[in-house]
Amino acid sequence: MRLTPRSLTLLALPAGLTALALLTACGGSSSTSASSGTSTTPTGTASIILTDAPSDQWSAVDVVVTKITLVNKADHTKEVVAFQGSTAKINLVDLDSVGELLATAQIPEGTYDAVRVSIDPSSVTLVKSDGTVIPSSQVKVVGGTNVWVPLSSDLVVTQGSSNALQLDFDLSHPLFLVQLPDGSWVMNLQIHHKPNANGMMGMAQMMFRARKGTVASVGTSSFVLHTDSGNDLTVNVDNGAKFIDVDAHAAGSFAGLAAGKNALVTLRMQADGSLWAVRVWYSTTALPQWTPEGHVYGVDRTNNWIAVSTDTGAPRRIYVDSDTAFTFRTALSLGTGPAALADIWGGFKVQVEVKDPLQAQLHAASVNVQRAVDGGRITAADTSSFTYTNPFFGLSRTYAYANGFDWWYLGLPGTTYADTGAFAAAVTGAGDVRVQGLSDLTWNTTTSAWDAANAIFLPVPLPIGAISTSYNGGQLGFTFTNSSAATQTLTVGLNTTTGLQPAVVEVHNQAGVITVTPLDASTWSAKLVAPTPAKVAVVPKPDGTFAAYAVAIFTGF
Repeated sequence: MRLTPRSLTLLALPAGLTALALLTACGGSSSTSASSGTSTTPTGTASIILTDAPSDQWSAVDVVVTKITLVNKADHTKEVVAFQGSTAKINLVDLDSVGELLATAQIPEGTYDAVRVSIDPSSVTLVKSDGTVIPSSQVKVVGGTNVWVPLSSDLVVTQGSSNALQLDFDLSHPLFLVQLPDGSWVMNLQIHHKPNANGMMGMAQMMFRARKGTVASVGTSSFVLHTDSGNDLTVNVDNGAKFIDVDAHAAGSFAGLAAGKNALVTLRMQADGSLWAVRVWYSTTALPQWTPEGHVYGVDRTNNWIAVSTDTGAPRRIYVDSDTAFTFRTALSLGTGPAALADIWGGFKVQVEVKDPLQAQLHAASVNVQRAVDGGRITAADTSSFTYTNPFFGLSRTYAYANGFDWWYLGLPGTTYADTGAFAAAVTGAGDVRVQGLSDLTWNTTTSAWDAANAIFLPVPLPIGAISTSYNGGQLGFTFTNSSAATQTLTVGLNTTTGLQPAVVEVHNQAGVITVTPLDASTWSAKLVAPTPAKVAVVPKPDGTFAAYAVAIFTGF
């Protein structure tokens, strides 16, 4: 089991998400392949990149993305296929701090304002953080073959231009995976466009998930990787690339590549859209089930190992030797050897370089912390520090506020606050409403300790209960049986301001067919009525009250 707080079930999401994100488009449209090469229209390149917000509830949420099309702004019946034909599963859990470069395609000149995303519903595999696999018969996917994603800013493609389109799977949204009263799960794909504020220059700072595939061809200073997703990527090579010959258990070279060899490639992207090799593992036989990046599931400071997730969703032990170098985002040293394990814990995202990936017992040459996080129940908050407490493992860690510390609510990072006093005032709770949070950490070279760079208040998902007071005047009453087996009632506010509204949906069962329908604020008075069964997630406010982040009502069960 991953040794991180179970309270991190819901983690940070980007801004602008409302219940409208659940809508899926319908109707037919014309479609043009971006890679057909038959059109004389000038083209530019577009890299399709998938990312995700982290989740501690799941160790694997595997999907196969089958098609991504761009929709012409002037005429929504005109679409361009940017990617099609995936066969490899993508574990969304692993995409919280790295990007999955799905494809780089030639796109006709034009302006695009939406995307359609399709997955194979039968491909979905859910594995909980404790290793429990959800039977496929208990997983229902809503709208997976046709998810409409509006772009928050237009994608403008001109002749010879380089572009990147980043699509975020909001795995941690309360409505992405909803457990129904009968125990089964409904997946509602929550996907949105995440523009990079620095444009293509920002792509040079993004870390990409290693891509596995076979070498299709080798040039004088580049090679073509045919990925396990079924597309080709041209990878350039310079003196900074490092090669590992897995067959020889030794350092390799560019000359060791040949068509047909298996390869695992860590990539970086330049502002012009070109891809460059950072690390290349190659072999004549199938590569071992090991990937260089993953989440830390646990740390054993007695036997000196960390458990890191793999592309199978299961963790694997990696031992730390006296010469293992630890860094934070490559630039800052955290120390060397087992002593550095004192500053590593579950939930961190790391990139590990092992000394020999073919050994049964893996030993790390280096561990680079890509993302340091902590979270759980927030306690002991004041204007100088606060504490995250994990009641399941009896762990508590206190963090000073880093320079530039700010805080916000899940889903609203565009509305941030710097007042640590207001943050401390919001840290309150009652019964099962135990205020939860998540923070990105930054390394303080002066104190040699982690500080909190920010804090995000996470929705507190309450047990399934019922609406006890019908919605009226911006609020409703919700009653449930709490963890102390006592009846608890909360007055929950629902913000009606556009852009700040909670996600409100109706999950309806009709003869075994499950539908999920977003409920507009104009319908709340008619739908959110006592004694409808419901599930509510709330967030704390500085005045001691609670606001709804998501509300799901259940009908027909």
